[in-house]
Order: sequence, then structure tokens, then C-alpha cells
Amino acid sequence: MALSEGEFQAEMAVDDDSFKKNTGLSLREQYLKYHPQVLTDFGDEMEKVWGRKWKANTNVGKLRMVMVHRPGPEFETIGQKTPFPPYESHLPAWRMSEKIPLDELVEAHLNMVDAYKAESIEVVIRKPETNDPAYQVKAIYTDDVCHPGVYGQIILRMYDWMRKGEEKYTYQTLAELGCPVVGMVQGNGMAEGGSIGWMDEKHLLISVHFPRSNTQTPEVTRANEFGAQQYKHIVQMQDPEVDVRIMPGYGSRINVSHYSLVDRHTTIQDPRMLDPYLKKWMETEMNWEFIDPPEEVCVKVHTRDPRNQWIKRAPNTGIVLEPRKIMVNEGNPKATKWFESMDIEVVEVDVASLVRPRNSGSIHCTAGSLIRDPEPKSY
Repeated sequence: MALSEGEFQAEMAVDDDSFKKNTGLSLREQYLKYHPQVLTDFGDEMEKVWGRKWKANTNVGKLRMVMVHRPGPEFETIGQKTPFPPYESHLPAWRMSEKIPLDELVEAHLNMVDAYKAESIEVVIRKPETNDPAYQVKAIYTDDVCHPGVYGQIILRMYDWMRKGEEKYTYQTLAELGCPVVGMVQGNGMAEGGSIGWMDEKHLLISVHFPRSNTQTPEVTRANEFGAQQYKHIVQMQDPEVDVRIMPGYGSRINVSHYSLVDRHTTIQDPRMLDPYLKKWMETEMNWEFIDPPEEVCVKVHTRDPRNQWIKRAPNTGIVLEPRKIMVNEGNPKATKWFESMDIEVVEVDVASLVRPRNSGSIHCTAGSLIRDPEPKSY
């Protein structure tokens, strides 16, 4: 039963009398004398309140903690009808090229974990799903489900039936770690990590996912834009100085630069493949350096653009462990030799069953960066 205003004030008076009697000060006087409101910044209190400096708003600062997912029984469900649309059992319904044996997937995962530990990087394993049957076969791509804010992590919102639900287990993992979740994409917003990239600690690029050819509904593309706007809002609440650019991704995939980084403001990519206005922004505001790789280390990739059906894709730079040191999957010795000739250290790891062409993602997708050192300001 709720107290009336008079009853509430009477109870407060009794409490106040007790404080005054026992300490010489009423409760209000204690507040005024010993407990003033304190204006502080969330980031300044990270280590005191949250135990660690949960900061990873860079793709090149030295990696200190990474979140990965160990493949599990979800891969043994492949071949059954999907518990999500289209409710069919064939490989395309599972977005797989083959049914990869679980022991191969686990071996590749352990190879990756061992490689991180050899670099003194703390490895966090995302909590397994509790669905029966388990089905989240793309949960190995932890970079898609949460992404760094200026501090802490932002839980994203997956945009197809296959991946919806990964958000919960990612959130639970972060909560157990004590990592602050500083926001979530909500409403009909959608955002996934692959199209969100910190160019440096003050510049963030978000591209709207391109509409798939089987999805032309306008509301879907607008939802993607809404998700991008939410991410931008959360970041700029933490640091209004961050320059967040949202660019359209309609049509073919854009040549996202955060997948090509090797050092601060340095990417291995053909700058002619970028939107000219994006390139201008990068060069003008960040003095960007593009290293255009030779033909012999590139691969040709087919696009759906009739004006340019084939483009050369630069060799995979994988995960930046620290400036000018990258982790890549084995299989391109020419590229490794060329990287080393450019004074870029390469750590190769056998993760063939986790990445293309056997699977659908890249080694970059498997790495959810939770803690990184600040970027070097110059080199």
C-alpha cells in the first residue's frame, strides 16, 4: 500500500531524528557535508569502477583481449531442417559450402587460440548457445555481433534469421567479464560489425549494408540506416569529437578499409576502388597512406557491377596484432613474402575450416576486439 505524502514525510522525520540522535547530523546534513555530487567522466573511472580499461576503438592498437567462439554441436545440426526460415535442410539454407567435420573446426579454433596466446593476448570464449537443437553456425564470427564504442562494447542487432539470438550470448559473456555494455541497437534498427570500422580513435566509418538481391523492401534498408544512426549516437554521447561518417553500401560491396589496415592510417589496397569522396576524406583529414599491392599477390573478385565486373582484391591483412604485425590464415605464401618485404611481420595460422572458401567469413570476422592499446600517434 502506497504511503500518503503526509505519512511519507512523517517516516522521513523519524529517520532523520535517528540520524541526528546517533551522529549529531541529520541525514540531509550528512549529504550536504560529506556526500556531494561529483562530476566525473565515464572513461576516467573505467579501471576503478569496471576493473579494466575497456577500450578498443582502434583497429591497429596492440591487441590485448579478444573474444572468439569455439565451434560446437551447432555444426552437427547441419543437414537437418533449419529452425529458422527457410526451414530446409540443404547446405545453402545453412549458408555452408560443405558439412565440415566438427573436429576440423575445433582444431582450427585451437590453432587460432594458441596463436593469440603465443602473442600474450588474453582469449575470451563466447558462451555457447542453449538452443535445442543448437544452430548458430555463424557465431564463430564474433566481430559481427558487438563492436567497440569509445569505451565498452555496443551490442548490435543481426539482420537475418540465421544469426538473430547471438546477441544474447554475447551480452552474457561480456557481463560475466565485467565489460560495460554501453548500448544496444534497438527498434527496427539493424547493424553488424563488418560494415563498422574505426579508422582511428577520432574517425569512424559506417556503411549501410547493401540490399540483397532477394530483399528489395524499402523498410529493410531504412532499418539498416536506423541501426547505423543508433551506433553513431552512442559513440558521440561518449565523445562528441568523434567524426562518424555513414556511407551508403547500396549495390556491390564497398572496399572497406578497416579490413585492409596494417598500421595507423595505412592500408593495403588499391585506392581507385574506393568512393572518391571517401578517399578524399581519408587523405585530407587523416593523411592516409594507400599501399597498392602488385598484381601477383592479389586475387580477382567478381562483382555484380556491369561497369567493372572484375576487381583486384589486395591480399588479406587479417587481424592487426599491433602496428605492422598481422595474423592471417595460411595459404598465400607470395603475399606473406611481399608483406615481409614491406617490413610487415606476418603470423600465419591454419584456420582453413573457419574462413573462405570453405566457410563464409574471414579471419578478421572471428576476432571480437575487447581491449586494445591506444594507437601510436606517429611512426
